[in-house]
Amino acid sequence: MVVSKPMTDLCVTCQQNTNRLQRAANLPESGKAELLRDHQDHIESAQREREFYRSSCTNSQETLDNIGGYALSHTNQNVCSLKATIHYSFDFAQQFHIPSNPMQPGPVYFKTPQKCGIFGVMCEAIPQQVNFLIDEAATTGKGANATISYVHYYFKHHGLGETDTHLNADNCAGQNKNNFFVWYLAWKIMMNLHDTVLYLFLIAGHTKFGPDRCFGMIKKSYKVTYVSSIFELARLVENSRSIGINKAQLVGTHDGRVIVPVYDWTSFLEPYFKRIPNIKKYHHFRFSKDSPGMVFCKELVTSPEQPFMLLKDQVNLPPPSVLPPTIRPDGLSQERKNYLFREIRQFCKPGTEDLVAPAP
Repeated sequence: MVVSKPMTDLCVTCQQNTNRLQRAANLPESGKAELLRDHQDHIESAQREREFYRSSCTNSQETLDNIGGYALSHTNQNVCSLKATIHYSFDFAQQFHIPSNPMQPGPVYFKTPQKCGIFGVMCEAIPQQVNFLIDEAATTGKGANATISYVHYYFKHHGLGETDTHLNADNCAGQNKNNFFVWYLAWKIMMNLHDTVLYLFLIAGHTKFGPDRCFGMIKKSYKVTYVSSIFELARLVENSRSIGINKAQLVGTHDGRVIVPVYDWTSFLEPYFKRIPNIKKYHHFRFSKDSPGMVFCKELVTSPEQPFMLLKDQVNLPPPSVLPPTIRPDGLSQERKNYLFREIRQFCKPGTEDLVAPAP
């Protein structure tokens, strides 16, 4: 009997290459060499992208160390007022459920408590992660509009006001690796919110990075803590610490009140920008104020840059200092409210029933 070792998400390409190598006994030597070469190229590409990510984080930390405490006191100041290059990473985590009791009562296992999404933006140089807690009543989904809005809010209220930024995201085609986020970064450059932006992705299957560590610390505390409202979850996030600091930022409250607005970026930007063909094959996107409306794409860190003009018409530009219209969350349906009141209210802490499962 062999017990499998603990492991994280596995790379599909690595698994497929390993299976091919295991079945290559009857192949000619040239076929075996080709399989081995493909597997080695994939591993080396993933290592190079990982090294670039680590060096970017290290350089950002060294920059803040040289500046000293000025950077931390500079938070929420004017844009492009800190002459530095700062690295950030962002990602979604799995949903949490409220209430959550470590001594789980048997019946609640088969029920669906109120859901709470979490989106984290980490500044590795400090290090600090701001976790956006998305109550079920305030959610608008995990699409491009929500992702862009949370990142935009982060830079406005939690950023350091740097001139140049590096952004790492999970290699997810639906949420991050799409044309809408690229359009948003081009818009930021045109609005003079940054001088340069480098948007980066690790190789799919090798995407563990800073936010996953902070999410792990939150989940570790969540498993042993009785949480019965989004406010208690926010306190849990603030108290869960790894090497850096976890901060909580409520997106909305149980009653549907919106704190972090979600904007309709897709409809707002689509009249001005065009799509990049085969965008999923690129891992590096560079934007510069010297080339507004232009993006420079690279497949890998060692690949040559390919310029691409995003603007449909260089005369028709987005209006300055104008944000898209907000998207109001749908809130909880009447059926969902009835379900929470009927099935979940009994499992809440005394005093939190009207927050999670009020009478509909």
